[in-house]
Amino acid sequence: MRTKLHALLVGTTCALLPVSAFAEISFLSGVSLPSGGEIVSYSGGSLLTTDSLSASNHAVQSYSLSSGGTLSAGMSISLNSVFGASSTASISSVLNDARGFGVATVIPTATGAGDFGRVAIFDKSTGSIIKTLDVGYHPDSVTITPDGTKLIIANEGEYGSTSSATAEAVNRAGSVSIVNISGVTSGNYSSALAALNSGAVSTYDFSAGNLASGVTLNGLRNARLDTANVKSPNAADIEPEYITATDTTAYITLQENNAIATLDLTTGKYTAINKLGTITQTIDASDRDGSGNTTTAAINDVVAGLPMPDTVVKFQRTGSTYLVTANEGDARPDDGDTFRGSQHGTVVNGSAAPSLDAAVLATVNNTGIGRLNLLKDQGDTDLDGDIDTPTMLGTRSFSIWQVGGDGTLSLAFDSDSMIEQFVLANDPTSHNINSGLTTNFDTRSDDKGPEVEAVAYASFDGKEFVFIGAERQNGIFQFDITDLNNVAIIGYYNTVTGTVDSGGAFISPESIQFLDAASNPTGKNILIVGYEGTGVNGSIALYEVTSISAIPEPASAAALLGVGALGAVMFRRRGRKA
Repeated sequence: MRTKLHALLVGTTCALLPVSAFAEISFLSGVSLPSGGEIVSYSGGSLLTTDSLSASNHAVQSYSLSSGGTLSAGMSISLNSVFGASSTASISSVLNDARGFGVATVIPTATGAGDFGRVAIFDKSTGSIIKTLDVGYHPDSVTITPDGTKLIIANEGEYGSTSSATAEAVNRAGSVSIVNISGVTSGNYSSALAALNSGAVSTYDFSAGNLASGVTLNGLRNARLDTANVKSPNAADIEPEYITATDTTAYITLQENNAIATLDLTTGKYTAINKLGTITQTIDASDRDGSGNTTTAAINDVVAGLPMPDTVVKFQRTGSTYLVTANEGDARPDDGDTFRGSQHGTVVNGSAAPSLDAAVLATVNNTGIGRLNLLKDQGDTDLDGDIDTPTMLGTRSFSIWQVGGDGTLSLAFDSDSMIEQFVLANDPTSHNINSGLTTNFDTRSDDKGPEVEAVAYASFDGKEFVFIGAERQNGIFQFDITDLNNVAIIGYYNTVTGTVDSGGAFISPESIQFLDAASNPTGKNILIVGYEGTGVNGSIALYEVTSISAIPEPASAAALLGVGALGAVMFRRRGRKA
C-alpha cells in the first residue's frame, strides 16, 4: 500500500466533519550518515547535524541544500578536543546560526561532582572551535531566543545509569543555562564569541533561591522511588529535556517529572512549574492480544497516561502563546520505575512493583494492561498502598497548551488516539512496529506504541499546522490545527511502507524542522527530518509539503491514495485532562 495518505477511516472517538483541503507529503531526497543524523538544524543556507554515535568520533556534519532539494556533504567539524574522544559520551544537540557559527552541546562520560557538560561554539566556514563553555550536568538540548541574544541550554542531570545504586551516586541537579551573546553579529562573531568567558553563562537549577514566590517542587513526579522525595523532590531530581523560548521567557519540558517550567530570562527565576497530570487515552495496550497470545491490532484499552513530553515548540495566536508537546514518556535508564501490569506485587527492575487494587486486578490479562509497561509511583488515588488507576508512560499523542499571563498552562487540545487509529486504518502493517520493521508488527503496543517524539510548527496558505514524527512507528504526520475544535490529520508519509527504497535508512525520526518556501533555495515548503536509525545507521530526509486546495472527487481521490475507497478525514475536538 502506498502511504502518502491524506484521509482516514474514522474510529469511534472522532467526528466526521466537512473538510476543504488536504496536503501531500512527498519524499524529495535523503542522505545516510551512519553515526549521526539524529538532530538537524538549518539556517543561512546550511544544514548541521549531530554525528556522534561512534565512540571514536564526535562531530557535527555540515551540508549544503541545492535548489533541486538535494543535500551535499560539507565538512565534518570534530569536537573530540572538547573533552577528548574517549571521554565524550555524545554530542546531544546542535544549533545553526545564520550569523556564521554553530553551537553543540557536549556530554562527558564522567558523572562526578563538577563534571559539567559544555557548549562548543564553532565557525561554520572553517570548522574551528571558537569557544567552549561549561554549563550544567548532562546538557541535552540547545536553543536561541528569537532576537539572537541568548543561548539557552537544558541540562538534564539525568538520573542514574545501570542500577539503582549507581543512580543514587550520579543523580546530579538538572538546570537551565543561559549564555549571553548579545552584540554578536555576522561581521564580528568570531572575535565576539572568542571573548566570552564564564561570566557570560548563568546556570539556574531548581533550588529554592531560583524559584519565584509561591513556586515549589511539591507534588512533582520523581523517578527516585526509594526515598522520601518521591512526592517532594529536591533540585537534584528535576530533569530538563527540551526548550522553546521567546525573547524574555523560556518554557522547559521536565520530562521525567511530567511538568513544564517557565523561566523568566531577565530575573533568572522560575515563575511557574506546571504539573501536567494525566490524560486518559484509548490505546492498543498489548502485543499478545491475538488468539493464542499472538500479535494483533486492537485499539480498545482505556488507560491513563502521564504526558511526560520530550520536544516542545511554540506559536502565537491572537495575543497568546501556545506550546506544542510531543508526549513521548520516558523511564529511568535502569527502568527501575516501571513494571508490566502482570508483574504487580513482585520485585521488578530492582525494586518492588506495587499491588493492584482488587477491582483493577480483575481486568489484568495478556490482551490488555497485563502486558503494558506502567509506572510504579502513579495511580494510588486513595492512598491505601495499591494502584487504583494504572498509569502508562507517555500518552501516544501531542498536546497544545495555552500559556496564561502568569506562565501557567491550560490544555487546549490533545490528539488522543488519532495517530494509532490513523495508522491502523491507512497503513496497518506499520501498527506499533519497532526498529522500522513491519515484521515487528504490534510489538510496541505494550510499551509506548507509536512513540511521539518529534514536533514542528508551520504556518502557510492561511492555515496552521503541526508535524509529528513517531519514533517507533516511523511515520511523519501533518495535522491542521487552524481550528482547535476541529483538528485533522491531512498528510502522512512513512519510508518503511511507502514508495522510497530506504535500504535500511530513514528509520526512527528524532527531529523535524520546517522550512517555508522563502527561507530555502528550493522555493518549496519542506521538512527536514533527522532519523537516529537503529544502532549506527542514522540518516536525513527532505520532504516537500504541497497544499491541495480541495478534496478530489471520490474516484480520483481513491486513485491518489492507492486504496480501495476514500475514508473520511480524521478530526479530533479539543482534548481533556484528568
